[in-house]
Amino acid sequence: MRQLKIMIIDDEKGIVFAIEKTYEKKGFIAFGASDGLTAIEVFQKERPDIIFIDIHMPFSAIDGIETLKRIKEIDKNANCVMLTRIYDDNSIMQTKALGAMHYITKPFEIEDLDRCIDEVKNKGDGSIVFRKKA
Repeated sequence: MRQLKIMIIDDEKGIVFAIEKTYEKKGFIAFGASDGLTAIEVFQKERPDIIFIDIHMPFSAIDGIETLKRIKEIDKNANCVMLTRIYDDNSIMQTKALGAMHYITKPFEIEDLDRCIDEVKNKGDGSIVFRKKA
């Protein structure tokens, strides 16, 4: 069975590093980018199976919503999960309209990411489900 590729897009390099290391230990191929434009280049080259995207990236030329939009323009079937501190109805509706699978707010538990990865591994009907971390 092929190893799943996991991409993390977040301007907080510590988050990218922690998620990469966690999933490498679990046997996945994990890599990241700390800004939206670099992320799009890496996405085109690597074609990850799932992408976790932060929305608020103040040092990036484009934010996570624009990053999601551009990734979906390249591959409408890309499995994208928003992983952010921002919780507002507008952001949720915008990312849903662009095709995000989930919207998870920080702080999160690794189990939240595990569930998203399991969903991709066991992909069924491709339905979009949003959840708010309680």
